[in-house]
Amino acid sequence: MSIESFKQRQFFPRRFGINESRIHLYGAPKSGKSSIALYYTKQFKNPIYIDFNDFRNSLESIKNTLLKVSMEKRVDILVLDNLPEDFTSLPNIKNIITISEKQSSKFTNKEILPLSFEEFISFDKSSQNINTLLNEFIKYGNLPQSIFLKESQKEQNKQDALRLIFGDKISFALYILNLQGKVISINQIYSNLKKITKISKDFIYSFIESLQERNIIYLVPNILSQKLPKKLLLFDFSLRQVISYERDFLALFENMLFMELKRFKKPIFYAKNINLICNNKGYILAPFNTKDSIKAMLERIDLFDLEIIILTLDLESSLKIGNKLIKIKSFINFALDE
Repeated sequence: MSIESFKQRQFFPRRFGINESRIHLYGAPKSGKSSIALYYTKQFKNPIYIDFNDFRNSLESIKNTLLKVSMEKRVDILVLDNLPEDFTSLPNIKNIITISEKQSSKFTNKEILPLSFEEFISFDKSSQNINTLLNEFIKYGNLPQSIFLKESQKEQNKQDALRLIFGDKISFALYILNLQGKVISINQIYSNLKKITKISKDFIYSFIESLQERNIIYLVPNILSQKLPKKLLLFDFSLRQVISYERDFLALFENMLFMELKRFKKPIFYAKNINLICNNKGYILAPFNTKDSIKAMLERIDLFDLEIIILTLDLESSLKIGNKLIKIKSFINFALDE
């Protein structure tokens, strides 16, 4: 797609600013990397956008174009999308944005995450009730493109995207994506897959490493030891709903929380009876619980030396366990207040 055709599209501002002349945007597929880069180019007079995945662009034609850019010195910003890791023929101009799913060793890296709930509601132009927006967020997930699709297109669009992202490895990917919220080791994944298909340990270890590098899955460590099995979470918390008829709302809700916590850029852990821990705060999920049932639950578990926050769908309160004051927050207020 040319820069001219992109100028005809409507982009909504994201919380991710660009403040480097040479920067690499990385993150999971469909998280909005290209849109953020192209929104930024609006302030320049002569931008050029090149997508290495565009069938019309051969590697040789790209190199020739970049040579011309370097010699003529008219272009004031260059965007190189889906940049291969081994591509080194970059022109000598001041402003360059490169984009891929993985981090780069050449430029300053900036991770682009899917939409936070705050961003999601800012994209809404129909003035819907906030609880209606939360229901849509839960149902359709945090990828920007889903906002602009008709409801009848959203699930099919995600399934089509998964086929493109994983190609002939789609069956292995679907198995792993179905593990959302599970505490599991890579060796356990291999052992389980080996029972149903012919597979090598090297392949599955390499494949999962690639999924992590591409920010498609996250393996969250236990706070007590990195050697313990890790909790598997996804870049789009709603994905499991389009690949399986089985529902696990707690896993989805936990994944929603994880993606909100990712924005703090602090290490995230899990512990027994504490869903996620970040920045010395322990988050326990109780989406449908009453205050009394929450109190009974907390009295039975070790809360460590943490500030504890109970995350619910709609309950706002607090309670005391021993000398510890526990906050009970709805997801909406947590996502908008933090």
